[in-house]
Amino acid sequence: MANRVAQAARRAVDKLPLRGFRHGRFIYWRHVAGLFRPGRLIVVPAAHQVESGSLESWGDEDLKLMIEEGRRQLDRQNSDFEHILSRAQWVFTVGVAVVVSLTAALVKSRPSWPEIAVGALAFGVVVYGVAGAASIMVVRADFKTIDTAILSQRTPPIQKGLAADYSTMIATGENTVAARLTVFHQAVLYVIIGGILGLLVVLAHA
Repeated sequence: MANRVAQAARRAVDKLPLRGFRHGRFIYWRHVAGLFRPGRLIVVPAAHQVESGSLESWGDEDLKLMIEEGRRQLDRQNSDFEHILSRAQWVFTVGVAVVVSLTAALVKSRPSWPEIAVGALAFGVVVYGVAGAASIMVVRADFKTIDTAILSQRTPPIQKGLAADYSTMIATGENTVAARLTVFHQAVLYVIIGGILGLLVVLAHA
């Protein structure tokens, strides 16, 4: 059952317009704007749209399975986020290097006005990509987890309530990971486009 639920969630995510370029730019802009509002909640699209069902008729073994699968999903979300974060750091480093190289190339040479215009465009696009990569690392990321202190205050038996918590808290992390992955894709695209434009300016002046 847990596998069917996970597969249904994946299909729901794939059907969303989250990966559309226009929608992706809106998500991207929100995260870049979040650089200037540290700690603020960034509203992200509901990528996970699978509603949790009732657990009233579930037995103890089924509830244990739900709790185990919930823990695995949370661990997978954290792993996915860390993977995106590490790749964003790489994009940030490459983007900064491109900005520095492009600036040095334009300063040392005497480009024409058209080359200056294209170079400025390339500079802006790369900087925008770097800002997106930085937002992945800096902007607040929302995940839900089980607070053991609060859990200790519940009246036994707590297994059914804990399983219900896991079934409802997964969506927040899924939405966060999906949004950050969209921002990462957009950041890579901007850095590549800006880098190509900058290379054309350098080659045209060579």
